[in-house]
Amino acid sequence: MSDKKRKLIQNNPEEAVEPEGKKAKKEKKEKKEKRKSVDVADAVKTEEPTTVNDQAEKKEKKEKKEKKEKKDKKDKKEKKDKEEKKEKKDKEEKKDKKDKKEKKDKKKKKDESEDQTPDVNGADQDTTDAMDVDVAPPAESKSEKKKSKKDKKAKKEKEPEPIEDNAQENSEEAQPNEGEKQKQNRFIVFVGNLPYSANQESLTEHFSKITPLSIRVATEKDKPTKCRGFGFVEFDNYDRMKTCLKLYHHSTFDDKKYPPRRINVELTAGGGGNTGNRKAKIEAKNKKLFEERQRQAKETHQVKENKQNPEETAGNQYAGVHPSRLGRMA
Repeated sequence: MSDKKRKLIQNNPEEAVEPEGKKAKKEKKEKKEKRKSVDVADAVKTEEPTTVNDQAEKKEKKEKKEKKEKKDKKDKKEKKDKEEKKEKKDKEEKKDKKDKKEKKDKKKKKDESEDQTPDVNGADQDTTDAMDVDVAPPAESKSEKKKSKKDKKAKKEKEPEPIEDNAQENSEEAQPNEGEKQKQNRFIVFVGNLPYSANQESLTEHFSKITPLSIRVATEKDKPTKCRGFGFVEFDNYDRMKTCLKLYHHSTFDDKKYPPRRINVELTAGGGGNTGNRKAKIEAKNKKLFEERQRQAKETHQVKENKQNPEETAGNQYAGVHPSRLGRMA
């Protein structure tokens, strides 16, 4: 380079021209720097939305986690409640089973005790009367009867007359024995076809003439004032029970709340329960009672017919007599 050129460059540096190689390098360097600045700007731009997205995702994840935890807690609670309910139910079922078993055992014991006690109204006896309670003594032969009579006479002759004190003692001893017998033998009748309005007072009034010992009306559990249509009447002796069966069967019951109706009076067995043995006893008793009532109805019907047709009865007076004896009867 000449001295002139150097002076010009020193005086005007702007006008100085750089060599082409250096110029190209400088341009490349500038381009690279521009590219870097653009890349950095792009990176910053991309980073900003990614951070926002990450925050949103984190928030969603957090919410999901919280929801899951709540659901798990709820499920655990429900599971626990179900288990507790199941345990309670199992306990109640066990308790019910135990109660039922105890009731069944009690009922069995009661039935066994009933079977062991003697039959109250004599249903197992072979007598024709269905209501007969007294046990028939064993048949004695004629020779035994004569001997017993002779022995009694000899004793009467030997023994002096009894003193009043002894008689009183014997009477006192007899009284408790009678009480024990009455405890064993209960005289109860079943009264059916009662209206729903029937109660103890109306039944007592209906049976007032034969003075019952006690009256029980079967009522509903939910409504204790509503009758179930039947009841039980107990008497202190056998005769009154027999009178009740005879006179009050198909009698008209009127409590002035329902229309009058005919009631049924039948035999029953004390103790309660629906065992087969008890049902069989009641059926046997009422079967005999029904047969006896039919027989009585036939007899009363025949008596009425005889009263209506006295001529026929006079003609048939000797209907059962043998012809050979008719001459003597006349």
